[in-house]
Amino acid sequence: EKVSDEVVLSVKNVTVPGLIEDVTFDLHKGEILGFGGLSESGMHEIGKAIFGASYDRTGSVTLADGTQINDIPTAIKHSIAYTSKDRDNESVVLNQSIGDNICLPSLDELAGKSHLLSDKKRKEFADKYAKQMSVKMVDVNQFVSNLSGGNKQKVVLARWIGKDSDIVVLDSPTRGIDIKVKQDIYQLMNQMRKNGKSIIMISSEMTEILRMSDRIVVMCEGRKTGELGIEEATQERIMHAATLRN
Repeated sequence: EKVSDEVVLSVKNVTVPGLIEDVTFDLHKGEILGFGGLSESGMHEIGKAIFGASYDRTGSVTLADGTQINDIPTAIKHSIAYTSKDRDNESVVLNQSIGDNICLPSLDELAGKSHLLSDKKRKEFADKYAKQMSVKMVDVNQFVSNLSGGNKQKVVLARWIGKDSDIVVLDSPTRGIDIKVKQDIYQLMNQMRKNGKSIIMISSEMTEILRMSDRIVVMCEGRKTGELGIEEATQERIMHAATLRN
């Protein structure tokens, strides 16, 4: 089926010195835009740049309504979610409970006008999304540091699914997790796309990029070296673009 022409996010001439140079692309409503390349291609920095987490970025990241995303609070406030490749350091707070981690970005909504947050409400919210992601746990009070890699990743995703973000940037969403959990995550991504969410998936796994993306941007040495619709994308074409020296 054809992806909507509606652009939800426009990235123009984004540069982070030494990491990415002059990257431009649009993200459409309800699409999974895959970013592929070799590990040092700069594709991981793209995710950070969109989320306002790049330190010395130039260029613009603009939402459909003209909002400029230049920092993380603005990104979160405008319904952008980001899960980092480096999960243990950036994505989950290891010395906190599963429940605290899942509720983290949604605290404002959960508290509502009163700014008071009942433990019951928090627990219900955390339970709902932990179960939806089938996190293997004793209960939501268990510390994240005791979980396996795959289950940590599920907690990170549960947090943003709960937040109901419109634009979700997933960096290496299935890295280091078993095949069963992979299927869960792919299913979830397809569901989100059906619900009109837009996903940027950054992955060095060729099969994943080819299987999940509607469109693929290929990076090499910090530059965008190719853009392929899924019907024309092959491993050969992606590898060719991923090794193009500018």
